[in-house]
Amino acid sequence: MKPFHLILLVLAGVGIATVISMYGNTTQYVAFPDAKRIAIENPDKAVHVVCKLNKAKPVIYDAQTNANHLEFYGFDSLNNESKVIFIKPKPAQFEQLEKMVLIGTYQDDHFLATEILSKCPSKYEDAPGAVKSNK
Repeated sequence: MKPFHLILLVLAGVGIATVISMYGNTTQYVAFPDAKRIAIENPDKAVHVVCKLNKAKPVIYDAQTNANHLEFYGFDSLNNESKVIFIKPKPAQFEQLEKMVLIGTYQDDHFLATEILSKCPSKYEDAPGAVKSNK
């Protein structure tokens, strides 16, 4: 076998191994019921849930007592509701968020979020005096 062919074979093997190893580490976007099912099958597997804050229920956060504990109720993209516990400080302007992505696992009666990814809606509003594009 020529050295060129051997190098190509090794590179192909490394590429396939990389793709296979990355595939197993990806997280899924799911609804709360699916997150609960996945937690039963694999308790350590983190998932993503797109969530909207239920503003009809209270947000429980007391920075004086425990700055790393936030509780709220949210709706997933299929309108399933779940209690969510976040074990880090409350994100800035949390109550104004339109949507957020929760990363974590379902445990007992709640979704335990280790990360909350959010976009501040005010970032995407037109600035005063801005010219709108008609593209």
